[in-house]
Amino acid sequence: MSEPDHWFEPLAEHLGSAYLRYSFTKGTEQEVAFLVDELALEAGQRVLDVGCGPGRHAHALAVRGIEVVGIDISQRFVDIAAERTPAGATARFERADARSLAFDAEFDAAISLCQGAFGLVGAGDDETVLAGIARALRPSGGFAISAFSSYFQVR
Repeated sequence: MSEPDHWFEPLAEHLGSAYLRYSFTKGTEQEVAFLVDELALEAGQRVLDVGCGPGRHAHALAVRGIEVVGIDISQRFVDIAAERTPAGATARFERADARSLAFDAEFDAAISLCQGAFGLVGAGDDETVLAGIARALRPSGGFAISAFSSYFQVR
């Protein structure tokens, strides 16, 4: 067996769709309602979900008529997200490294939640992730992020 492309691959392979049964995923609808309000999202807008995992936020946004592009380092999570996309929802998923985003002023908003890409990529790489997200946003674009606390990182 060859080495994984990224350290997260074996973890995502192990978690698979069971990830969506963890208690912290049960608040997805409330989280997305908050994001829609705070980022003033409307149907027809485009959102980039950086570190989308199996797509729970992307799916909830897409059923609201928001076009979502989800990226994740794990092919397993990308596959789960694509397979579970609700009928009629405009969401697409691709395997990509958040440190090398290739988007340029294409999105009305971006999200990176539950340590999706921020805080997990390696020392010094968070700035690269943030710069790529900033570049992906239109000039008036909004951004929501959640990340490990510095105390967690040190511990």
